[in-house]
Amino acid sequence: GENAREVLTRVSSALQTLSQTASQNGGSIFAVSHSTYLRMLLAAITDTSLAEAALFEQKNGCINVLDIDTRPGATVTLTSNCKLLGGPISNVEKDFKLELPITSLVRMNEVRHLEGVNLV
Repeated sequence: GENAREVLTRVSSALQTLSQTASQNGGSIFAVSHSTYLRMLLAAITDTSLAEAALFEQKNGCINVLDIDTRPGATVTLTSNCKLLGGPISNVEKDFKLELPITSLVRMNEVRHLEGVNLV
């Protein structure tokens, strides 16, 4: 399996791809993923520790709404001492840098559309 650094690199790549695609297609895009990956993505954009993000509720079929800044150069860089990776007590390599498009969380774990649906 992947380690956290590999997954976070994939998160960065996915957000950059979503940003580029949205800027070319009028701004809206829909993507589907698994809950563990979504928790790591949500942690990265909110700079929440991975330990806290593990507790984010992500029901099957839920919707998370993100607002990704599509302007060229609108990025934020997370480094080894960010809260995501444990802050000042992080044991991540000091050269760790993760560049993400500036992204806001609009809605998390939205489930209203699932009312009356029996998910197993």
